[in-house]
This record gives sequence, C-alpha cells and structure tokens, in this order.
Amino acid sequence: MRSLLLALPLLFATLPASAQLVVPLTTPDGRVACTQGKTGIGRPADWRAVADPGGPDGWALVESEPDATDQRFPLCISEQAQGRDFDATLRFKIISGSRDQVAGFMFRAQSASDYYVVRVNARDNSVRLYRMDKGKRSQLGTREAPVELGKWHSLRVIAANDRIEVALDGKPLFGISDRTLVQAGAIGVWSQGDSVAHYGSLLIGPPPPPAR
Repeated sequence: MRSLLLALPLLFATLPASAQLVVPLTTPDGRVACTQGKTGIGRPADWRAVADPGGPDGWALVESEPDATDQRFPLCISEQAQGRDFDATLRFKIISGSRDQVAGFMFRAQSASDYYVVRVNARDNSVRLYRMDKGKRSQLGTREAPVELGKWHSLRVIAANDRIEVALDGKPLFGISDRTLVQAGAIGVWSQGDSVAHYGSLLIGPPPPPAR
C-alpha cells in the first residue's frame, strides 16, 4: 500500500492543475474494479456491476445486498487511487431503499473503521460529512440540498491538508477544517443499510491552488 500512497502525489505532480484521472469502479466487460468491505454489522457487502447507459462503458457499480440493519455501511475501495490531497468528482444515482436512500464517497481510509465519508441522503435531502473513527461516526458538516431518486448527481469533494470542501451538482455546500485524519489513505464509494444506488464515473486530480 505504501507504494500506491506515494505514487498518486508523484503522478499528480506531472499533471496540469485542471487534469483529472478516471478511477474505474467497474471494468469495460462488466466486473467490479474495487475491493469490497464493510463497516459495522449486518450482511456482508455484495457489490456488483449492473447495466446502466449512464455509467462508464454502460456499467454502474451497485451494492446488491439490501439489508436495513442499523449501522451497516458497505464500502468498495479503489486500488488505483490513494492519497491525502485531491479534487474528486463522483457521479451517482440513488435508486431506492425502504429505510435508507443514500450514496457516499469515502476517503483517506486507513481501515474499514477509520476514514472520512460524505453521505448524500435522498430521504431528507441532506449532504453530510462524517468522520468514522473506530467504527463510530461523528458529524463534521451538513447542508440541505435537493436530491432526486432516479437522477444522476455529481458530488465534488476537495481535500487539502486539514481543509475539506463539499459541493453537489456544481453548488458549493460547506467547508470544514479537521485535523483528526490528515494522512494519505484509500478512496472509494460507500453505502448504508438497504440503500440501492448506482455509482458511475469517479474522477480525481490535484486540488486547486490556494487563493491568493
């Protein structure tokens, strides 16, 4: 893992400030391209590629084992994108869920119980940033935002040192500073309970330069 953690900043250094890399969540032939896992309890995660014309190469990633158990958080971590500072954009479409209707982007993951996650909730139209520490969540930031079922949305997260900024569909929502996890870690997608959501493209690049 250490070689991957070091490789991403070096690769970013060779890119223009506006360039972004495509991080595959599915393969062109319809297979899962991330490592599956779970935080909490309940059924094991079962991520699969499903046909969706809105996803890369006609595929989207979905957690296909709906389980409304409280404190069940399936995750799928990319093996190709790890780092501390980045500008990431995730396209997702929340489909359904009897109890939960969320999609999430996790980053700086040290393990399945230690990371940040931005959660988008279609049930109450909210976007929240959580710090997951030893499997327990603490909320760091929140903002109401319209989230429609069955519609593709774009979640943007910029992380630079202790600063994290969140935007949805091109609209900035909030920014926070937190120093509890400022080291590089894994990046991936995240779900909750019985949520069914399609995850499409994930783009990642260097964070924009600080304003002067």
